[in-house]
Amino acid sequence: MTDQDTTWEHALTAVRSTLRVPTALSTLIRGAWAGHLLPNEFMRLIGFPGCNASALLRAAEISPKREVPEAPEIEAAVQQLGIKASAVMLSMNYVCQSVLEAAPPDKLWTPVLKEMMNEVEVGHHFGLSADTLGSESGMLVAFSQWAGLAVILARQPREFADWLEAGDGVVGPRAKSVDAFGFESYQASSMVLQQLGFGAGIASAAAIACGDLRTELLEQRPEVATWRAARRWIGALRRGERYPDDAASQQAFPELVLPPLCELRGEEPPAHLGILYDSVGRVNTGRSLWTWHLPKPSYEESAREVAKYRSAHSYSTSRTFIVTPS
Repeated sequence: MTDQDTTWEHALTAVRSTLRVPTALSTLIRGAWAGHLLPNEFMRLIGFPGCNASALLRAAEISPKREVPEAPEIEAAVQQLGIKASAVMLSMNYVCQSVLEAAPPDKLWTPVLKEMMNEVEVGHHFGLSADTLGSESGMLVAFSQWAGLAVILARQPREFADWLEAGDGVVGPRAKSVDAFGFESYQASSMVLQQLGFGAGIASAAAIACGDLRTELLEQRPEVATWRAARRWIGALRRGERYPDDAASQQAFPELVLPPLCELRGEEPPAHLGILYDSVGRVNTGRSLWTWHLPKPSYEESAREVAKYRSAHSYSTSRTFIVTPS
């Protein structure tokens, strides 16, 4: 970045104006991600505005007795999901809620958030299978590819619509992205994670992985290489491939590489890989049924919620989009 490069500043401005992350939420995420929060501290912070406990109940498939979840129900959900995964889910729910409160057109946000959750669920299954990653990291890696796009969708819907129509895909050419938005989506993704409380290390790793930036001559923290490899694995699985084509990514998670003899002889994969392939296949052939990222339990109900705000916004689009996997 040069003195004349203002793209990072533009990305930070866009993220801050879209999200306005409450202190309690960023404190919860920071402490949970670092493993410093005890269950009672987590429960105290989740009571503050900005933390949508209903999302955790949906993720844990717990039906609340009342419209506002009670403390024992929330505790049961957190215990089932885990503190770290709960923090990741709350962060995604907050970002999506913030995006929808800007009331972008349904034909724009619905396919984007559906495809985002397809990839997040694939990330979850990948993280569960990877020895050194975990479900929560898998989900966060997948979400990082979409977090910046979500901000752009909320803040610049017309430009976003034009950009998608031009066929740039999830990660478009740099010149066109900067011309359209004033910054790259990966820059916004990095800033989203930092504002949420995941820390500078994760934010940097996300920027490098999502932007596919070259860092061969720079000394890197181990999490950068892990994040980049995980990003490539999730992208490959989402495309229906069994592993990414670069050796470095394969070596990062060797336990997930299909043994050569299995491929050569057409044998069944080992049990842990069979479970991964089946789980990912269900998402790839259908779609993710997860809705804990939405303000309401379904896309239809959430669309009605968005409609309440729409009269305050002047933009609209008649385009219909198909968002392709990265």
